Amino acid sequence: MGKCGKVWLVGAGPGDPGLMTQRGIDVLKVAEVILYDRLVHPAILLNASPDVLWIDAGKTPRGRRMEQHEIHRLLISHAAKGKRVVRLKGGDPFIFGRGGEEAEVLAQAKIPFEVIPGVTAGIAGPAYAGIPVTQRGMSTELLFRIGARAEGSVRGKTLVGYMTVEGMGDFLERALDLGFSLSTPAGVIERATTSQQRVITGTIGTLANLAKRKRVSAPAIVVVGSVVSLRNKLRWWERRILAGKRIVLTASEALRKGWRECFEDLGAEVWEIPMTHIYPLIPEKAWVQKILKADWLVFTSASAVRFFPQAVGDLRKVAGCKIAAVGKGTADVLGAIGLPADWVGQGPGSEKLVQGWPQWAKGRILHITGDAGDDSMIQRFRKRGYQADRIIIYRNQGGRSVPKPVQDALQKEGADWLVFASGTAASRFRRLFPRLKKIRQVVAIGPATARAARNAGWRVSCVAKEPSAQGVLRAMMSTS
Repeated sequence: MGKCGKVWLVGAGPGDPGLMTQRGIDVLKVAEVILYDRLVHPAILLNASPDVLWIDAGKTPRGRRMEQHEIHRLLISHAAKGKRVVRLKGGDPFIFGRGGEEAEVLAQAKIPFEVIPGVTAGIAGPAYAGIPVTQRGMSTELLFRIGARAEGSVRGKTLVGYMTVEGMGDFLERALDLGFSLSTPAGVIERATTSQQRVITGTIGTLANLAKRKRVSAPAIVVVGSVVSLRNKLRWWERRILAGKRIVLTASEALRKGWRECFEDLGAEVWEIPMTHIYPLIPEKAWVQKILKADWLVFTSASAVRFFPQAVGDLRKVAGCKIAAVGKGTADVLGAIGLPADWVGQGPGSEKLVQGWPQWAKGRILHITGDAGDDSMIQRFRKRGYQADRIIIYRNQGGRSVPKPVQDALQKEGADWLVFASGTAASRFRRLFPRLKKIRQVVAIGPATARAARNAGWRVSCVAKEPSAQGVLRAMMSTS
């Protein structure tokens, strides 16, 4: 991201913290600055980091208020310092929330931004009261309008149509009856918010023919009104590097922490279909005895690091050991549990680790690993004259069953990228999808995984130079 940060315009929903979107919660957790409104439920704020900078940007009727120009200034100034900034609003930021104005200002200042919609009170409030805002045979039209005191200089209206693809011509003709003109901007959004989103804009007079020519199909939403003209300035979704891309992650939950966020932040639609379920084994006395004899503890996976404290019982027992990591990703996880690595390999793969092992690193070597791999790394060390052994502290089993609708969708629609973080995952995914054809690219976390994937019949497009989400991302970007 460089020196410039990013702003998220986030809808906090109508009040009930449970109606806050998962995407909104994820962004709150990593925010460094949060400008929040008075209508945001306090419980939602508990999702934020304890180190966040809080800025009360609320407006109280006939009371204290932060002026809008000051909100604009703060958003720009903090993002310009490289901060992750969240503008947290009640309801939805683009429904009477001035989110559009803030997006315009950010676009003009060339500050990257993203919009995370929220559940608007105009729908949620009636629903909680047992009032459906539309009902077959009773209500076929829904109008949102601000109160007379709030109108100020606001003029004009926006018409949004659901289920209008087949009868778009008739819908647009009715818009004329409501006071719009043939030259009024209009647009259709096909498969909104998904990786297949497509937007076509024109006017009331041209949109129906444009949609027909572009073969727009349901589901789609039609928007009519002058606000459609703002799209040229505010189109943020398509400008992200991975916008419109579907990425399938096959790694276990223990390994893929932070991976979804890495790809989603760049616009990807992420499907998590884990091929492995990893769980720790019951500690054995022999493990501690081997650890106490070791001079070097070698970690080649994040899972081994996460389960190690449970395996050893007390980290003080490894005080006399040096720590080695296969690559930066594993080293980072080691640092997070208080075991900084004394040596970090270039990664990925055990073969590369042994080849790069420094001459000054003497003594007994103990590999901390799981049951999915073999002892090839130990054998390589022994051939080079080292005393080497391993302990298996976790088990790698097949992942949960994949729902048939998910399987059917993947068979029919495919994906842009398939990510393998282990050879086991590649083999299991091939058994699950023996004739999966619509996968455009495959990326492997390292050379060993790439070999296993090719042996399983996958055409590997690229291989990460570092076994981490960022390493995989860099490999993908170099290929695209």
